[in-house]
Amino acid sequence: MKSLSSGLGLFLVLGRSLAHASTPTAFVSVPFSSPLFVPSGSFASKNHEEKIDSCHKTKRHDHFSSALSVSLQPQSNTLDDTSGGLDHDILSRIADAAASSGDWAQDFDLVSESGASFHALFSGIRSSAALGIKGKPFYLKSEEVMRVISDKGDDGNDSERLGFDGFFTFDDLAKALQEDFLDASRGSTDVRQGWKVTSVSTPRGSSFEDARMTLEEVQTALEKGTVIFNTAGAHIPKLAGATLACTDASSLPCAVNMYVTAAGKRTSAPPHTDRQDVIVVQTQGKKHWRVYSPPDPTLKPNADVYARGKGDDVLSLYSLEDVGCKKLLDVTLEPGDVLFIPAAYPHTTDTVTDLVENIPENTSIHLTFNFDTHVWDLNYLSARRLALRRAGVVDSALGQDREEDSPYVGKVNVLPKDVREDLLSNLPLDFLDETGNLAVVLDSVTSELKRISQNVDAETFDAVPDTVWSETVEELQKQGMDLLEIHRDMYLAAVEEGRQRKAEEAMIAHLSGDALVRARAMTPEKMQRLSLFRVQKYFQKIDEAKKSLRNWSREGSNNESSVGSALPDDWEFTLPLKIGDQVEADLGGAFFPATVTKVTGGRYDVEFFDGDVMDGLGRNQIKLLAPPASVAGSTADDMEEAPPGLTPKELKRWRKKQEKTKAKKGQ
Repeated sequence: MKSLSSGLGLFLVLGRSLAHASTPTAFVSVPFSSPLFVPSGSFASKNHEEKIDSCHKTKRHDHFSSALSVSLQPQSNTLDDTSGGLDHDILSRIADAAASSGDWAQDFDLVSESGASFHALFSGIRSSAALGIKGKPFYLKSEEVMRVISDKGDDGNDSERLGFDGFFTFDDLAKALQEDFLDASRGSTDVRQGWKVTSVSTPRGSSFEDARMTLEEVQTALEKGTVIFNTAGAHIPKLAGATLACTDASSLPCAVNMYVTAAGKRTSAPPHTDRQDVIVVQTQGKKHWRVYSPPDPTLKPNADVYARGKGDDVLSLYSLEDVGCKKLLDVTLEPGDVLFIPAAYPHTTDTVTDLVENIPENTSIHLTFNFDTHVWDLNYLSARRLALRRAGVVDSALGQDREEDSPYVGKVNVLPKDVREDLLSNLPLDFLDETGNLAVVLDSVTSELKRISQNVDAETFDAVPDTVWSETVEELQKQGMDLLEIHRDMYLAAVEEGRQRKAEEAMIAHLSGDALVRARAMTPEKMQRLSLFRVQKYFQKIDEAKKSLRNWSREGSNNESSVGSALPDDWEFTLPLKIGDQVEADLGGAFFPATVTKVTGGRYDVEFFDGDVMDGLGRNQIKLLAPPASVAGSTADDMEEAPPGLTPKELKRWRKKQEKTKAKKGQ
């Protein structure tokens, strides 16, 4: 559409490299604050906002009014079991949740979108699955899940309890690409290297059509590897309801990634671990999975247990046994099947199945729903770190004191096994549940945090005032609830957008030919409703929430820099970067921990905390976490020479800052 303004077209071109979040999760999950232009005005009507507010007041999960901390004890989860990992305790929990999940789906008008089935699935896993290193992987067959859900339905209408088989197909993907402005990455398939991703496409011009990724580009990428749509629940309306179900059932700010792989690929993902506990739902085609127990962290303590096999860390298939891994599951998921993989458990996939013909109908599509506890600091390691920082106590036991240091590498990996596992444990899943007794939960979590912290190191524990432990837990809960509500709003907005599109399509169903083409043409109003624009305000709110927690932790610290006033106000986005710098880099408006791996002129390559990589970022897309020591100790007078690697626009802004600084000093 050449009629688009050049400014908007430029945003689309720049946004192509930012429109996806690569994880993790992460949405991975998402600290956000994009310096890019966002169109002014609301992305939706006032009526739309009122609908979201109305949904907000709906009872989300009354059936979780009490604390739920039952550990998963699967009846069968190893290769020796004839049932192949089927867990009947999980099935009974799903069955118990079916009735209330049906009510939830009715409240949100998601019955026809498998809302009840998704909510019951996540509710059952929440109530009976231990997460992370203490968890156990398992898988569920589609017919078993649907049997227990249907048996518990009190409406006698199985059509209202739709399953997962065919929930999202290749045709749905083609439709999503046509309707919206999406982005994706392609994963590596080389088992001799770590898991890495590259962009599926690049803009061909500044117009909407030139900047938008096409189905043809996705199909070309599928010839080389798996295509990944990160945070798909925020961008694709058909997936938003299921992601909302995950968020509400778990009482966590969750996300979903979508993975698309052509049939017959010998490797669709080399062995790696993730930071999220994931629930995999196969919706089309078949995929073969092998899941292993976590590697022994003491053999490679400087490796992140949640990012093994990513980036430059190679976790080859033949070496898994050498690092202490044991194969736990070897299964092929068919449409509708479900697989649970705890965080830190290595897994690898392929699509070498009986579906040998490489046609769209045989393409494997699965949704990975993330229980994002570690991503949002909802674990005891993060809580301890925040408390020490708040109290101004140097972590002499574990180190990694700086903001840019990863807490998951180093001394933490050589702690006694029971202490380390306690420290890496997630906070209980009722921690953010408003229907429970929050005061009781706060006391319980505080007591556990103190117990674990004392076991890690008595000296640093004693140095923290007793009130700081409880204050830290309260602040974590406050941020967690803020993040939870922001995610809910984001998914509700996507749900409503999907309904608005359906209504608009129904209104023009009688048209044909040129009249239909004109009716479907992209307009400025429709443009603002595209996911690239729609999600930005939520990303910014999440960034603010994370920044607020960081600032809170520093308020009581004695480690604040005394020379901060000598730095430019926007030093995070203007000071020079070098290879190895620990930063936060922009992924679709979301800023995630990363390391600078290459500097070429004014462009930068980075590797994210989970091993994913992104090339060619601009300086305004990278946030430096701490000023270099040479700069932090200098004054404005010492910064006469412009930092290297700045673009002309950045250089102009830097010079203006310098002039203002000199003017204030009367120079």
